[in-house]
Formats: sequence, C-alpha cells, structure tokens
Amino acid sequence: MNTATISTVTIDRPVPRRRRRDALLGRHAQFLLYAFIGVGALAVDVSIYAALALGVGWHPLLAHTVSTAIAAIASFLANSYINFKVTDRLLLRFVSFGIVVAIGYIVSSIVIAVGIDVFMIDPLIAKAISLPIVLVLQFTLNTRITFKSAQERTER
Repeated sequence: MNTATISTVTIDRPVPRRRRRDALLGRHAQFLLYAFIGVGALAVDVSIYAALALGVGWHPLLAHTVSTAIAAIASFLANSYINFKVTDRLLLRFVSFGIVVAIGYIVSSIVIAVGIDVFMIDPLIAKAISLPIVLVLQFTLNTRITFKSAQERTER
C-alpha cells in the first residue's frame, strides 16, 4: 500500500490494480518469456516432426530426433539473445543447455512412468503433469547455470 502523510495523520491508500499487475509481471517477466519461448519451441518441434514423419515419410524416431534438436537450438538462441541477453561463451552455454534439457527429459520420463504405472493415470494426463514440473526445473537450472551473466558469476 502507498502511504501519504498529512501532518501527523497517516492515510493508507490501496495500490491501483494496474501497478500491482505491472509489478507482478515485472518480477516474473523472464519466467513468462521463458515459458512463451518454450511454447514456440514446442510448435517448431511438432511442426518439423509432422513434416518429416508424415510429409516426407521419415522414420518417426529419426524425425523426432531431428525435430527435437532443431527446437532445442531455436529455444537456446531465443533465450540467449531475447530473454536472458547473454551471448558470450555460446558453445559452453549450449552444452549446459543441452544437459539441462536432458535432465528435464529424465525427470519428465520418471513423472510419466510413475503416473502411468503407479497411479494408473492416462498417459496424456501424466505428460501434462510433467510439463510444469520440468518448466520450473529447467528455468531454475538455466537461470542459475546456463544463462548466468559473467557479472553475476564474479559477484559471488
């Protein structure tokens, strides 16, 4: 709340909704952009997969491998240049990003397997449950490791 003082009387005024919304978006803008880029990468992945597997006739696993790699590269570049704005040491950052993607894949596989085999959940629901878990995990790892700026690394 904002506080206005008149003489010795203090009046509390509520913060306008717009300012609260803007403050909330400001605090979470990087995460929201990360999620938005992730949705874009998913669209790239599915589009390329469909084109290769269904359109060209590639084996589904080969199409999946190629589409996933292209989507990961697109996501990495978008996060590097647009979201986190760190473009130094790109090869090292890309390797780190790849490791984070692999960790997310393992975690999502575990969540899906447990959901299906232990809790007898529909596979699509199990996949849906894994998505926010992996989103938060990968955002946290990428923020603290992959996309940490040189200045942030030396401030410790």
